[in-house]
Amino acid sequence: MKYLHNILFLAASIGMLSLTSCKKWLDVRPKTEVKESEQFSTEQGFKDALYGTYQKAADGQLYGENLTFGFLEVLSQGYESTTKIDHDFFYSATYQYNNAGVTSRINSIWNNMYSTIAQTNYILKNIDDRKSLFTGNNYSIIRGEALALRAFLHFDLLRLYAPSPKSDVTATAIPYMTAFTVTPQARLKVGEVIAACEKDLKEAEALLRVYPQMSNPSGNDDFLAFRSNRMNYWAVKAILARLYLYNNDRVHALAYAKDIINSNNFRFITSAELNAAAKDLNRTFTPEHIFAIYVAKLKDPVSSYFMMATGDKLYRKFTITEDRRKALFEVSTGGGTDLRFVSNSLWSASNGIIFPSKLWQIDENREELKKRIPVLTLSEMYYIAAESEPLTADGLKWLNKVRSARNIAELPAGIDATTLQNEIFKEYRKDFICEGQLFYYYKRINRNKIEGALNSNISNDQYVLPLPQQEIEFGK
Repeated sequence: MKYLHNILFLAASIGMLSLTSCKKWLDVRPKTEVKESEQFSTEQGFKDALYGTYQKAADGQLYGENLTFGFLEVLSQGYESTTKIDHDFFYSATYQYNNAGVTSRINSIWNNMYSTIAQTNYILKNIDDRKSLFTGNNYSIIRGEALALRAFLHFDLLRLYAPSPKSDVTATAIPYMTAFTVTPQARLKVGEVIAACEKDLKEAEALLRVYPQMSNPSGNDDFLAFRSNRMNYWAVKAILARLYLYNNDRVHALAYAKDIINSNNFRFITSAELNAAAKDLNRTFTPEHIFAIYVAKLKDPVSSYFMMATGDKLYRKFTITEDRRKALFEVSTGGGTDLRFVSNSLWSASNGIIFPSKLWQIDENREELKKRIPVLTLSEMYYIAAESEPLTADGLKWLNKVRSARNIAELPAGIDATTLQNEIFKEYRKDFICEGQLFYYYKRINRNKIEGALNSNISNDQYVLPLPQQEIEFGK
């Protein structure tokens, strides 16, 4: 496996991460290479290694593009332009995974995910023997975040490279790497990977319970700041809610979703925040972020894909038409009041071409409102609760709370379960633009149609990304 080469590289170079100050940990850059014994000789060394893991996850090969607004959103058919034959992403949008460029992208995602997992395992390999180094609750926090990241990354690998449980829970899936090792690991079955993710997440939940706050009110420890950009206590619960629903365990999915909703740590965005002056404009709905990836140079790819400059070509852009936007938000049947539709901050029009501008990076914008891509959000927890309630009427209440917050009419009482499920689906399409989550929704319910796809029938041929050839050759 290419993963093995990544481990060897990490063993030699993980120590490159060092900080001069925690104040700007999100922008930390490699400085000097140090040995493992030196890297983990101080509490700060563990913090630096953890920061480096988040940086690696934020790379454009992973959540900084491919697994959010890039490749994954293209698979979701979130953009209309990508199905044009001359578009750079045409072969991705038509699920031609044997195309050389698409294969390269798929392999890069696999390799970089396992490389990032290796870094979490490198931290976990060293932390238990050095408990005495840690002050306060930092041992629990660092170990908890590393375990949560390991589970989160494996879960997304499962959702990409294996059938969904609804399709085949016994299918052979992916290796679950729990050690920093060069020994090839056997590929587990879908259900076994889910169980391994659950185990790591439950341990992380217990560890992170020591610090459930989403901020650091005293302001005297920068390590406890920016919690929405880290695998915080509530993020772990959110992943568990998502994991349980993926495995059709609605009882536990509902319980975890309600825990987050009832925590009062998160709230829905307001219309005023979406129509504020440039300084205070909140395009990504940060009050709803349970976990968001911080991408220091997000402005570069966003400008490339979602803005038009002199000399730019449309075959590189991510756009939709106004007709499709109106259909998506059901304008003809009353959806025209939806704040996600009417807010000028979320859309940009140029000669009839519509660019989603949710991720635009404007210099005047306050720093805490920039460089963030939502990964786990409050709205998803409401959708999970709505789908998981045993009674349709109770599920409708959760969905109507989101609709009310988005300034659209609540659905009437008395709708049946099928209608409720379809309305939840339509909300996923509206809410997760540029985030890539819609593809996972389609796959979870094993839907045979993806809206906007040129392919008339969707199956595991499209839902399951092919394993890299080296994994097939050298894996167990």
